[in-house]
Amino acid sequence: MRRRTAHLLTVTALTAAAFAGPAAGAVAGGAAGRAAAADPGRTGSAPGDFAVLEVWPTSAAPGATVTANTTACGAGGRADGDASMVGGGRFRLLPGTHKEVAVGQFRVARDTRPGTYSIGATCADGKYATGDLVVTARGPQGPVRTGVGGGTTTTASPVRITAGAAVLAAAAVGGTWLLRRRASGTRS
Repeated sequence: MRRRTAHLLTVTALTAAAFAGPAAGAVAGGAAGRAAAADPGRTGSAPGDFAVLEVWPTSAAPGATVTANTTACGAGGRADGDASMVGGGRFRLLPGTHKEVAVGQFRVARDTRPGTYSIGATCADGKYATGDLVVTARGPQGPVRTGVGGGTTTTASPVRITAGAAVLAAAAVGGTWLLRRRASGTRS
C-alpha cells in the first residue's frame, strides 16, 4: 500500500511541476527545478509543455499488454514512461514508424485492482505527457461452453451454400439409387 501511495504522490508532483513550470520546481526544492533555474538555457518543463499520452487499449484486464504513444517529444524523440501504478514499472518510448511519435509498451500486473490509473512519460527535452488507463476486472477467458453449439462469426457466400446443397442432394439421390438397386436384386 505504501508503494502505491508513493507512486501516486510522485505522479501528482510531476504533473504539478509540468503545469507550473521550472520555477515551481525550484521553490519546491526539486532537483530538476533547481537545475532548470540554475541553467536558463536548459530546456525543462514549462507551462504548455504538458501533452497527451495515448494509451491503447484504453481499458485492459490484468495481464494485458498496453501500448503508449505520444507526439510530445517531437521527431526522433525518446521518453521514459512510468506505469508503476499498474505494476508495469518503467518502460522506454522510442521513435515509431509514424512521424514525430514515440511508442512503448508495458504489461499490466496480474494483481492490479480495477480502476482508473495515470500513466506518465517524460521526454528527453523535459516535456511531460500523461494518459489514463482503465483496468477492468478479469472476466471469463474464451467462449462460454454451454453445450448448445454456436453460431458463426463469418458470413457464408451464396455460392458456397448452393454448392453444399448440391453435394447433399447428389449424395441423397445416389444413396437412394443404391438402396433401391440392392433391394430389387438387379446388379447390372
